[in-house]
Amino acid sequence: MRQKLYDYLADRPGGATSAELLHEIFVSGAIAPFPSQRDPELGARLIHAALGADQHCSYDAKTDRWTLTLHADLNRPLHDTQFVVLDLETTGLKPGKAAITEVAAVRVSHGKIGEEFHTLLNPGQHVPAGITRLTGITNAMLRDQPRIEEIFPQLQHFLGLAVIVAHNASFDLGFLNFDAQRLSAAPLRNSSVCTLKLARRLLSGIRSRSLDSVAAHLGVSYPTQHRALADARVTAEIFCIFLEQLVQQGVTTLGQLLEFQQSARDGRRFKCFVPRPTLANIPASPGVYRMLDAEGKLLYIGKAKNLHRRVNSYFTNSSGHSDKVLDLVRHVRDVVYEQTGSELEASLREASLIRALKPPYNRLSKHLPLVAFLKLSVRNAYPRLSVTAKPGSHRALYIGPFRNRDFAERAQRLLARLFGLRTCPGNLSPTPEASPCVSGQIGACTAPCVGRVSRETYREQVQRFSAALSGEAPILRETLIAKRDRLAADLQYEGAARLQQDIELLDHILHLHQRFHWIVTRANALLLLPSRQTGMAQAYLVLNGRLIENRTVSNLGDLKYVAALADEHFDTDRDVPLRPHEIDASVILSAWLQNPEQAQSAVFSISAPSALGNQLDELQTALSDLQRIAFA
Repeated sequence: MRQKLYDYLADRPGGATSAELLHEIFVSGAIAPFPSQRDPELGARLIHAALGADQHCSYDAKTDRWTLTLHADLNRPLHDTQFVVLDLETTGLKPGKAAITEVAAVRVSHGKIGEEFHTLLNPGQHVPAGITRLTGITNAMLRDQPRIEEIFPQLQHFLGLAVIVAHNASFDLGFLNFDAQRLSAAPLRNSSVCTLKLARRLLSGIRSRSLDSVAAHLGVSYPTQHRALADARVTAEIFCIFLEQLVQQGVTTLGQLLEFQQSARDGRRFKCFVPRPTLANIPASPGVYRMLDAEGKLLYIGKAKNLHRRVNSYFTNSSGHSDKVLDLVRHVRDVVYEQTGSELEASLREASLIRALKPPYNRLSKHLPLVAFLKLSVRNAYPRLSVTAKPGSHRALYIGPFRNRDFAERAQRLLARLFGLRTCPGNLSPTPEASPCVSGQIGACTAPCVGRVSRETYREQVQRFSAALSGEAPILRETLIAKRDRLAADLQYEGAARLQQDIELLDHILHLHQRFHWIVTRANALLLLPSRQTGMAQAYLVLNGRLIENRTVSNLGDLKYVAALADEHFDTDRDVPLRPHEIDASVILSAWLQNPEQAQSAVFSISAPSALGNQLDELQTALSDLQRIAFA
């Protein structure tokens, strides 16, 4: 009955009268009606008997109103609020099956660390070897220690009405409340603050918010051994730092603090509706995940190298979440996934599903890698050097992929300046009356728009550009080096440094083109990667820039089939532009080739229709290596 009354009051900051509480017990509780007519004061005495001695409740006789001290304290300034930082060591992760081996508590008052409470406990069960390695706590150390029943009253006295603070508070309070329910039939009623939740809101730029990671980020010394008192002291120091940061953000009362740790970056309450066991059981492997709403409708499709880490990152209250992600999370009720053998397979599968199913929270092309290409429209009368996210038209020369658009734009400016190429949009109709852009005015472009160069001369510029990319004109690089050296000899160091940057960027561009041009100029290759299926590998046959076959292979017969397919389709669509549904795979393959999983992949170039048929021995060796890769 007491717990029912407490839960009722917890949802009512304004409190409730004795009559309301009686109604909650005897009417809402489906208990036989209380005969208040016979003894009107009996009901009040019953409520007083249940709550009068509880320090977490208060009663105003004038208004006959019961409230929780928690609600009365919500407006209390943080600097006047008593906090107790708590840390436990246990024999395992689940209360009931595991038990507490060590308790430590540190009081924080007025932003300063004070009194401590600490004890080892006999858990009444064996301490696993893994826990001993982590904490240094052995069975021998605990044999003569008190049981939780003996020290629980002392701990409750130390806690008093203070706000409990812990790192991952749900873990520590889960164990304490299990014992509290067992020993006193009621959980702890103290308010609680979780420094893990605060770290997610207050700290950006760190991947892990574990206690040691947060301590390192904030410059708090962390002990080498994982023990309760040491961890409680570290958590207390971290909490004091957080209190200072919170005040700077306008969080000055206990109520604001409790609301802050539960609210998202947009100020609305953050809540995860997906069952925690569902999230906990997602494997740490590559794959594709789908997020569903309450009716099972698809909301979002994503891919991950580590499904567990990626999916769980959505359902932690992080300051890095965008408004769109927060809106998505508030609608998700379930997550389903499929594992893949590699991140490449996950990316291709994701792109295929998004194109087919069009989930409402997937933005067009957002799932594609953030790469960029340079494009020279070679069949244009006056070819233009531009930056694009996708290789699409066969009427163009592509360079890349560059790791991002900014890098591609740097390369565009350099090459346009070195070869006098235009970067302005649209087709040109040269006329002397036109006004050249800034590039034309400063000489970075030969300005065909105003007829400064003929069509034939501009074509020669384009040919020199193509020759340089193919390595047929090394004189350009040599000229830049000679000019750099002259400037350095004349003590013009700033100019020499700029030329050195140009040389390094040019080298990088040429390296990219020589290494990756096969994929952006109609690639012909076979890629072999691991498969989730035992004894299999995943084969990707790419011809003329298109992924025309993606299948599992397990034996020589499968490899012969792929080789025959390559022979049959080698010249198919050679001069046809990539179709819209083919572009995604081409971009994904381009990005993957920048950092291929070399230890778990094999790439075979196809220079002629029969090339794979002549490499069957090498293909079979690569297949055997991949078949030995085991997945958890």
